[in-house]
Amino acid sequence: MNFISAFLKDVLDMINSFIGSYGWSVILFTLLIRLVLMPLDIKSRRSMMRMNQVQPQMAALQKKYANDKEKLNVKMNELYRKEKINPLSGCLPMLIQLPVLWAMFEAMRVVANEHTITYLQAMMNGTFTPDMLQPFLWIKSIFQPDSFLSTIIPAVGDQLQHITPVSGTILTEDTLRVVKEFLAGDAYKAIAAQYGANAYVLQTKMLFWDFNIPLQFNGWFILPLLAGGSQLISSRLLTPSNPAAGNETQQQTNKMMQWFFPLFSIWICASYTAAFALYWVFINVFQILQQLFINWYFNKKKLAANSEEEVIKP
Repeated sequence: MNFISAFLKDVLDMINSFIGSYGWSVILFTLLIRLVLMPLDIKSRRSMMRMNQVQPQMAALQKKYANDKEKLNVKMNELYRKEKINPLSGCLPMLIQLPVLWAMFEAMRVVANEHTITYLQAMMNGTFTPDMLQPFLWIKSIFQPDSFLSTIIPAVGDQLQHITPVSGTILTEDTLRVVKEFLAGDAYKAIAAQYGANAYVLQTKMLFWDFNIPLQFNGWFILPLLAGGSQLISSRLLTPSNPAAGNETQQQTNKMMQWFFPLFSIWICASYTAAFALYWVFINVFQILQQLFINWYFNKKKLAANSEEEVIKP
C-alpha cells in the first residue's frame, strides 16, 4: 500500500506541475483512474446482467434443492458454467477500487501535510502568499476541510498532532518540531488573526462537545453534501433493480448499504481535506456517467439481439 500511495502521489504531483492547481489536478487524476478501471467495470456489468437473467432459474434450483445444500451447489455451478457466468467477477472492481481509495487517501494526506508544512515555513520566513493555500472555487484552502467549522489555516493551539514523519519527504522530525514551535509562538498568532484562525463568533455546548464557528471559515460544506448525494445515486445505479434478485436478507443488506455509504461519505469528506473530498465527489460523478453509458450500451445490444431473434423466427 505504501508503494501504491507513493506512486499515486508522484502522479498527482506530476499533473499539478503542468496544471498548477491541485483542485483541477485532482479532477483530472480522478478521470484517469476511472478510465483505467473502465474495462473491469464493463466486465462486471456484463456479469451482473447475466446473473439477473438467470435469476428465475436460480430461484427454481433453490426451491427444488432447499433441503440439499450440497446438491444445490453442484447445480448452481453447472448453471454458471452453462451460462458462462463468474459469480465473483462482479466483486472484482470493488476489490480493486477499495485499495486504490485508501491508497489515494494516504497519498493526498501526505500531499496536504507537505504543503501545510511548506506554507507554514514560508510564514516563518516572511515569504508566504495566499496562493500557497491553493484556493479552489469557493474553498479558500484545498488542504483544509470544506466546512464552516474549519479554519483556513491551522487554528491557534493546533500543534498538528495528525502530521507524522514520512521518509523521503519534507516531513522530517526536525522540520515538524520547528514548525510546531512556530505554531505555539506569538508570531503565528499575529498571522492567524488575519485568517480568523484564533477567534470564534460562537461557542456553545452541544451535547458533549463544544460547537465552534471560526470568524473566517474555509468552505460551505458543499463537497461533503455532494459526496453523499453522488454516492447515493451511484449506489442505486450499481444495485440490481430486480426485486426478485437475491433473498430477503440480501435485499435488506443492499438497502442498508445504499444509505450507509452516503452517510459515511459525508462524514469522511467533512473530516478530511477539501482535496480528498473533491476526489470522492468526482470519482462518484465519473462512475455515474460511466454506469449510465454502460447501461445504454448493453441495453442497445440487448435490443439488437431481440430484433435479430424476431427476424429469425418464422
